[in-house]
Amino acid sequence: MSAQEKPLPPDFMKPAKTNDVPVARLIGFEASEVADGHTTVALLVGTRHANPMGTLHGGILCDIADAAMGMAFASTLAPDESFTTVELKINFFRLA
Repeated sequence: MSAQEKPLPPDFMKPAKTNDVPVARLIGFEASEVADGHTTVALLVGTRHANPMGTLHGGILCDIADAAMGMAFASTLAPDESFTTVELKINFFRLA
């Protein structure tokens, strides 16, 4: 059985709704609301999230943006549907 043919768990959104998502545990963010095409994600930023300049690492922003968009989109899918992020772009600006 290929990855594309692998059946989805009965409620693949359960981990998102219960904040039991491995990447969320790794980074430390929580989804406080996941429903009807929207998600609220919160992250208490600490020194473990810093880049060499001491500011928030851009990859962390990408991770939480991707997770929030993914959970919001997944909340609109039928039980037998799935998805994946194909492309993600984020822009940063310089703080003066």
